[in-house]
Formats: sequence, C-alpha cells, structure tokens
Amino acid sequence: MHIDKIVRSRSRLLVTSSLFGVLALISSPASALQVERGRQAGDVEGGYDHELAPVARAVQTGESLTIDGLLEEEIWLQASPISEFLQTLPFEGEPVTERTEVRIIYDEDAIYIGAHLSDWNPVTTRLARRDAQLGDSDSFVFLIDSYHDHETGYRFWTNPSGVKGDATVRRNGTGRGDTSWDPVWDVATSVSDSGWVVEMRIPFSQLRFSPEEQQVWGIQIERNIHRNQENATFPFTPNLERSGVSRFAHLHGITGIEPGQRLELLPYVVARGEYLQSKKSLDVGFDNPYRSGADHFGGAGLDLKYRLASNVTLDATVNPDFGQVELDPAVINLTAFETRLSERRAFFVEGAGIFNFSEGGPMGSVGRPPQLAYSRRIGRSPRGRVASDAVFSQVPNATTILGAAKVTGQVGNGWSLGIIEAVTGKETGSYITTDGRSHEILVEPAANNFIMRLRRQVEGGATRFGVIGTALNRDLSGTALADRLHSSAYSGGIDFAHESTDRMWLFSGALAGSYVRGDAEQILRTQRASARYYQRPDAEHVDVDPFATSLKGFYAMGYIGKQAGTFTMRNGIAFVSPGFEVNDIGFQSHADRILFDTHYQFNEIDPGRILRSWNVSMSPDAVWNFAGERVFANVNSSLSLEFLNYWRTSLRIQVDPWTDNDRLTRGGPMARSPSSFAGNFNLNSDGRKAVVHRLTYSWSSNDAGDWNRSVQLNLNARVRETFQFSLGPSYTRSYS
Repeated sequence: MHIDKIVRSRSRLLVTSSLFGVLALISSPASALQVERGRQAGDVEGGYDHELAPVARAVQTGESLTIDGLLEEEIWLQASPISEFLQTLPFEGEPVTERTEVRIIYDEDAIYIGAHLSDWNPVTTRLARRDAQLGDSDSFVFLIDSYHDHETGYRFWTNPSGVKGDATVRRNGTGRGDTSWDPVWDVATSVSDSGWVVEMRIPFSQLRFSPEEQQVWGIQIERNIHRNQENATFPFTPNLERSGVSRFAHLHGITGIEPGQRLELLPYVVARGEYLQSKKSLDVGFDNPYRSGADHFGGAGLDLKYRLASNVTLDATVNPDFGQVELDPAVINLTAFETRLSERRAFFVEGAGIFNFSEGGPMGSVGRPPQLAYSRRIGRSPRGRVASDAVFSQVPNATTILGAAKVTGQVGNGWSLGIIEAVTGKETGSYITTDGRSHEILVEPAANNFIMRLRRQVEGGATRFGVIGTALNRDLSGTALADRLHSSAYSGGIDFAHESTDRMWLFSGALAGSYVRGDAEQILRTQRASARYYQRPDAEHVDVDPFATSLKGFYAMGYIGKQAGTFTMRNGIAFVSPGFEVNDIGFQSHADRILFDTHYQFNEIDPGRILRSWNVSMSPDAVWNFAGERVFANVNSSLSLEFLNYWRTSLRIQVDPWTDNDRLTRGGPMARSPSSFAGNFNLNSDGRKAVVHRLTYSWSSNDAGDWNRSVQLNLNARVRETFQFSLGPSYTRSYS
C-alpha cells in the first residue's frame, strides 16, 4: 500500500512537471515587440509618479442639454475628445480596434459625458435590470474620483440598450464595486450602423468634492467590445501593474461649482393595504382579531440632507420609510450561524465606505473577518417572541427608527470622518390565546446606537490609519428581555495600511476589542452561542461562568500581500479570542479562532503559440482554536488556460486533511472530519459567440468512504436583445 502511494505521488509529480514544461513552451511570446508595447506605460518593478498621469479637460456650457443619446448640441464639438484608448485585453498596449472618442462638459449643476463608440459590426447588447452583470454585452464605463484622494471613486456604466449601472469603488478596485449605492443620474444611448453613442448626466449633488475653486478630479474610462473580447481604457495601466483609483487620469477645467442645494427636505406620507384571505384556526371558534383580510396602514416621516461643507454632509431622518428598498433574497438557513445580508437602505448606504474597518487579512475559505459596524442591526427585526400558546399574534416586522443622524465626509488634510447616531423605539407585540384573552408583550426595548470612524491618509493615499468606536445601550430595566439581550455593547479598534510606491505591496494590520454587559443569564447565552460554544465538555481552554455579567475579547490581524506583477500573493493571520463579541451592532460568525490564509499565483498574460494567457495558483489555509486544535485545513490549487481561439479550460484540485470539528455537535464533544480529495474540470467555448457551451466534471471522496461524481453540460444562447435561454442537463452519482 505504501509503495502504491509512492508510485502515485511520483506519477503526479511527473505529470505536473511535464505540464509546466509544456506551458513554458506553448506560452512563449509570439513577438518581443508585442510584449514591449504592453509594458511601455509603466515599469512593473519601479514606482509610479501620479503627477505624470494623462490630462483631460472639461468644457463649461451655459446652454440646456437634452439627454437623448444623440450629442447634437454644438457645445459637444467645442470639447476636446479623449481618444487615446489602449487595450488591456486581448492585445495589451495596442490601440483600441474601433474609433472611440469621449468628451466631457459641465454646467452649474452637473457633469456630462458624451461618447462616440464606432463599430462597423453589429453591436452586442441585451436588456437587464439595474446593476446587472453583463458579461455578454458591449459596455461603456466612466469612473470619477471627485475627491481626488486616489482612494475613493464612483463608477457609472451602460450598454447599447441603455442599461444603467452604478457603484462606489475603493482604492485599487475599478470592477463591480459596491452596487448598493443608487445615485440619481441620467443616461441615454442610440445605436446606428456605424456604432453607438452614450450620453450621461451626473448631478454634482450626487458626488462629493473639495471646496476648491479650481477642481482637479481623477477619471478613468473603459470600453468593452464583446465581439473581440476587448477591453480598452484611458488611461492605460499594464495588466501586471496595480490599477485602480490611484492610477486615474487628471480631469482639469471644472471651476466654480457647488454641490447643489445646501438644504434638502423630503417629507413623506405612505399608505399601504393588505388584502389576504383570513384563515380560521381549527382550535378556536373565533377569527383573527388582528387581520380582517382588508387591512390598511399609514405613516409619515421626514428625511433631511444638509451640506455642512462641499465635502461633509449631514443626513438625518425621522421615522424613515424603507418601503421602497429592494427586498432581501429568500434564504433557507439550516446552520447554526446567521446569514449576513447586504445594506440597501439609502440613508445607510451613502458614505458607508468610511465605516469599513481594516484592509486585507484572512479571507476566502477561512471565512470573513468580524465586522465592527453592521448597519443592518439598526432597525432589525425584534428579538422577543410571543408565548407558545398564542393562537393569533401581531408583532412588528422591524424595529422603528425614531430618528437617526449621520455625518460623513472629508474634513481636511487627509482626514475622513463618519458618525452615525440612531435611536430606535421599543416595540410591543400582541397575541390572543385559546381562551380568548388578549396579551401584550415587549419584543424589543428602546435603544441608542452609535458608530464613529476617523481615518487619515498620507503620502497620496499610500498610507492609511484610523480608529473606530461603536456603542449600543438598551433600556432593559423592568422588562422580560433582560435575559435575552445585552444591556450594553461596546467595541473599538485601530487599523493601518501601507502600500509601496508602485502600489504593488500592501502591509496592513488591525487591533480591536469588544465588551458586552448584561444579565447573568444573557451572558451565559453568549458564552454558549454558536460562535464559541464554551460548554463543550472537552474544551479545557474556556470555562462557562454562569454568574458572569460581562464578556470581553480582542481581534488582531496582520497581512502582507503582493497585489500585482507576474507573481502575486497574500499572507494573512488573525486572532479572534473566545470572548470577542460584536453582534449587537456588528457582525461575526466565529470566535475562538486563529486563522491563517494564503494565496500564491503566477500569471502569464502574453500570448504564445497556443495560449493567450494562463495562470496557476495554490492556497494553503488553516484554522485553529485557542487550544491549538486544528479545526480547518485546506490546500487548493488551480490551473486556468485561455487559448488563442478564446476557448477556456480550468482544473482545480482540493485536498483537505483530517481536522477536528468543534462546531458540528453544536456544543457537544469534539468531532473528527475525515480527510478528503476533490476537484473539478471546466471547458468553455468562445464567449464571443451567440451560443456558448460549458462542460463541467466534478468529483470528490473522503476517508469515510463517501464519494460523488457529477458531469454537467450547459448551453447558453443569446437569441436577441430581449431574449436568451439556458439549457443545462446534468448527471450525478454519489455514495454516503
């Protein structure tokens, strides 16, 4: 048996060595000239001088513009066109294959972007919802760093069908970003035999910028031609260099602008009706007294926005209406851990980036780091429950936010400030029992929520450091919820990050502490919660204290990552002590953890004789509890190839050695997870075509004798702009 394992191990090593040899042969550059052209805009190993970034100019207009996607006004001819677009894909450094001209003008209220995107072939497009991911369509993207802090940007994009997308991006990201930000702006497109035209209007009221008379903004413009799998940008950043907000071009020419009205008031009145068929209970002889089948509800409130300065905003709300917010997706959660939901309420979304704490750190398979400020806690569903013998009940779906205020913005000399103060009211539920008696019960106490974040960036944003503090206080005196909720919860932390001059290396760290206080029974619940399970009979490093009235803990993180170049990597380690608890106003799924996360990747992006590009990666990860017991281990390796004909294939291999599992029995003794081996193989046809095929084969097995084999064939067809379909037969066999 041992000889067989050695033979198989050497065979795998031989196959791997042969594979790398073949890759080295078939991926050798087709021409040295092409490689040189792809590198001419920067030096991968050297620094980057932002003062030498390309410059674009905006032209002021006093005439009224119609956003119709035609660009027929004379002012568009007076603006200098931006046309120096270079490809990042598929031929790095080559000029864009179709003529592309972008002009920028502005008036006292908004900035306008007009783009002529020539294309002598039919454009590729389809309709979709706002912020949809359209990988099978042409697109135009405009990014603005209106602060010009080289760190924060706004992303606006559209396609020939006029689909609208927007997001905020931070630091070195220009991709999808945070799409929960939904500003008010206009876009129109038109398509002709010679290409398509884009016209955008972005009000200054939706952006934040400095109070300077002469504005200098950062911009980046992208054009994607799906037919060619082509991406072209202005300015151009080589693929092996770190891109993002810090590499934007400069936009000059904007002077004397104001961010719109200083004070905005938005009162509201809302009416709602519910028409449901009322069902009688079989156990009682009376109807539901809380619902008639035709029920009506109403409410009123006020939203306020006041600009303390051009780059500092006060937002306030009284009894806010979140009825227009997109519903959360339906989730069936059978685990012991809470589902994290995205924030979509406009009041909390705007300026939310300032409240982000720490950069880098462990991620991926070892889990996400704790989040000290999670605004979904404010106005959450009540935690109290009606009695088990209730026949009919009426409990609010959410806690009422009586009032909230938020101050966000930049306060000079690289400092950013964010403060949230919110007061939620107590909520009462009603229920009726089988004897017909009515009862009332407190399901959520009144509470005060506070979040403060202060952050500074120096050296052009290359170095960042900051502090954060959160506080939650509940009025639990004389209530039945004292044994279910903390009376108070506090957390605070410091973080820093530093990037090398060329933004290639990132060094970051963070240190945070937490403290919760409450009734002894509630602190006992916290000790026994799924994040830590103090009650495990074999947990010798923690003890359940039934008389404790407080719990405290810490979080510490260190990270070193190489973000660009042929070779990239990340190395993160974090310590989450058993007593760390921030779920009252933050979000965490685990404590009592030492997390170690790595990722190493080699990228070859220069086309060769057979391959257009390829990469290979490996990610050894592990997690221990504070007793030193290994509770997770994983070695994940992958190989991805793209051929010259745009077909793609990938192979992923995952090896999980045996580990202890201190969560499986949900507070019981330690369990053992068997070692396992899994993988999958994918083959994708040319994504430029109207019909795309995908073949997937997956397999897995473990030492307990379980195994699974699966094969799936997907066919995606884009018939027209408004119609596409997908067909995906699959076959699976498994044993457990």
